[in-house]
Amino acid sequence: MSAFKCPKCGKSTSSKEKFCIECGQPLNIVCPECGETWRFMFDYKFCPGCGHHIKKNAGGKPLREEK
Repeated sequence: MSAFKCPKCGKSTSSKEKFCIECGQPLNIVCPECGETWRFMFDYKFCPGCGHHIKKNAGGKPLREEK
């Protein structure tokens, strides 16, 4: 994967980072059903691991990993 922009602050991030180095935004999404993890930039409607429907937050983005 190549660099992409943080959805919160717009800072360029690398594919290796789990959190934005500028604002701390989690850059992964975790399926609440099976625990599969993927990058927020893949706007999946269903989990690629188990097919669970991924719910969106008020901003229309999938719920992100909280740590």
